[in-house]
Amino acid sequence: MVNYVVGFAFNEEKTRVVLIEKQRPDWQKGKLNGIGGKVKEDESIIMAMEREFLEETGLLIPKDQWERFVKIGDNNHHGSMVHFYRAFVDTINEVKSATDERVMVLTIEGLQHCDMEDVIPNLSWLIPLALDASSYSDDIYFFSRLK
Repeated sequence: MVNYVVGFAFNEEKTRVVLIEKQRPDWQKGKLNGIGGKVKEDESIIMAMEREFLEETGLLIPKDQWERFVKIGDNNHHGSMVHFYRAFVDTINEVKSATDERVMVLTIEGLQHCDMEDVIPNLSWLIPLALDASSYSDDIYFFSRLK
């Protein structure tokens, strides 16, 4: 199974979120998404979340500040699993673009008014789910991509 992590870091007031303008893979190019990537073979899932966020934003959010709120598996992608995390910190304005992918802090309200072609479609429900204090679930949701 291939594991991936995606994290949404919010300010403590829950009005702003850190997103990244993706350059890879091709289907995400130019679109806003959460921060994340592939879990390496020699690391835990939560360690991957900490590492990916630091590598892409220059900001260390320790693993004990990340909380998984949902995990989603893809039945048609060789058993891959995406673990979605959230963190609420007062340091999100310290992020910077640390790779060729542009990192930005956006208001939640402003994000709702973005052109949907500029945003990964599942953010329309993942961000509200991440902000919902009661949304923690250890359930796994599977989906199949339509051809």
